[in-house]
Amino acid sequence: MSGPIVRNYKGGSIVYFEKDKAEDIFVLQKGRVVLTYTNINGVELKEDVKLGEFFGVKSAIGRYPREETAQVIGAATVLVFKVPEFEKFVSDKTHLIIKMLKVFSSQLRQVHRQVREILGQGEAKNPAFELMNVAEVYYKNGNFEHAAYAFEKYLQHYPDGMYTDRARQLVDLARKKTPFPLTIQELVYKPEPGAQAGKLQEMLKTMAVPAQNSGSSIDPNSILSQYDKASTLMNAGKYAESIDLFKTVSERTDSVTQEEEQFVENSLFYMGKSSFKAKDYPGAIAHFSNFIKKYPKGLLLKENLYHLALATEASGEKEKAKQLFQKVTQMPPLDDSISEDAKSKLKGGK
Repeated sequence: MSGPIVRNYKGGSIVYFEKDKAEDIFVLQKGRVVLTYTNINGVELKEDVKLGEFFGVKSAIGRYPREETAQVIGAATVLVFKVPEFEKFVSDKTHLIIKMLKVFSSQLRQVHRQVREILGQGEAKNPAFELMNVAEVYYKNGNFEHAAYAFEKYLQHYPDGMYTDRARQLVDLARKKTPFPLTIQELVYKPEPGAQAGKLQEMLKTMAVPAQNSGSSIDPNSILSQYDKASTLMNAGKYAESIDLFKTVSERTDSVTQEEEQFVENSLFYMGKSSFKAKDYPGAIAHFSNFIKKYPKGLLLKENLYHLALATEASGEKEKAKQLFQKVTQMPPLDDSISEDAKSKLKGGK
């Protein structure tokens, strides 16, 4: 086994794209690498890789496509491991394994909590109710095939369950792709009486218990919770509410991790984006301008400047907008999608 190799990247280079085949694991030795990914709420996030930190680990070990894009800012030097080399490298380094497990565990808890929020539930209940709830969320969102499948699984594993009649009614409608009936009562949690629910219930029960405990320890007023809620509100078109909550996050001074600091920084940008979506262009311009003053080297600086140009254009200041679009095209990386969009705007304005 030859061991890791050293690879040097120029500024603006892409280490890997989202959905690329994952074969290598990387360690940042020198320079700056930014990971760009979309969270469960559909919001694009950016995260700096720390010096000496591994990245690309989960997808390479799990052998699934990359979940983020890794881009070099400035220039960078990285160590590149093949998976067998990485496994051999960490095999006798227990502290590294424990550190990575803690990170993965934390990420899993965050995803679980975000899924609970999307399903409209504060904490996990029993598996039968959870399965019905998932089925109905799919149905209400027009995903008839997934809804029908989930209803069928409920009937298969809980033939004598509390929601059997409801599941039979809804599975027929979902198969016919009939919109969710407005006359049906809201799904209400009812404890299942017996232990006759079968093997699946026992499997899910063991998964639900730790999730319940971990869920109860999550502070709804934490930076992460408030940021996720604000993102959900923005994606739901509730812009006034999202602006208020992003403002609350942007003013937080109690961040203790780099991730929390990034959420505080990002919130000022998303205040502007929410205002822009609400067609409040003066408000958007004010928020985007404040971001530039407060975070002149922020991770979202280029995207912020591009949206400032969009808001300026929408407010009727065409010449000023052209100058801003021109500045965007000159910011590294020069060949990313934001630069291309800005160039298209400049061509269209001629």
